[in-house]
Parts: sequence; C-alpha cells; structure tokens
Amino acid sequence: MLNRNPQTYHEIVSVKNVLELAKYYEVSEEFLDEAYDFISASKENTIVADINYIFFKKNNIITKQFTANLKTSSIDGLTITSTLLTVIPHYTPSSGSYSGGSSSNNNNNNNNNNNNNNN
Repeated sequence: MLNRNPQTYHEIVSVKNVLELAKYYEVSEEFLDEAYDFISASKENTIVADINYIFFKKNNIITKQFTANLKTSSIDGLTITSTLLTVIPHYTPSSGSYSGGSSSNNNNNNNNNNNNNNN
C-alpha cells in the first residue's frame, strides 16, 4: 500500500479511506493492498467493518469476510467506498435511570369540573 502512488483525486481519496482501516483495525500490508484493489475496482464495492468482522461487499452482497481485530474501543465499525468513509463511534448507553412521566388526565378532569361549575 505504501508503494502506491495515487495520481488522481479519486485514487487519493481511496488510499486515504483504506488507510483508515489501519488506524482502527490490526491489518496487514497485504490486506490493505487487497482492500484498495477491491474499492478501486468498482463504485459498487464497499468495505464494511464492525467489532467482529470486515466484509467486502459488491452490490450489497458479501464477497469476502475477515476476522476483525479492533485496536480501539472508540468505534463500533466503519464503512468505506471509493468516495466515502463513515466511522461509527462507539455507543455508550447513558447510566441515568428513566422515570416515567405522570398523566395530566387528573388535572384535565379537575379543570373541566371547575369550568363546568363556573358556568
């Protein structure tokens, strides 16, 4: 991958996007070459990674699957096309508790009764 010399804007974006895999996942140089070749081959090709796997998809159909080794817990995955990179940040549910709201039906009934008594 490092031996590549992108010539066009499209190639530069593709290289940058594929290198993002190495930022978040433990991947080999050979894997990065294969990922770049896959992304560059067609606009319909997509790489989708989650916390367990990296998928190569063509027209939304998985063509290859690899075991993913995340370097960080800051993301839950990413999606790469030849023109787009989407990083999915790690979701941490809030620790706050939920207390349900109370019904205002009682207040409405009281207001209606007061209005009827005033007529």
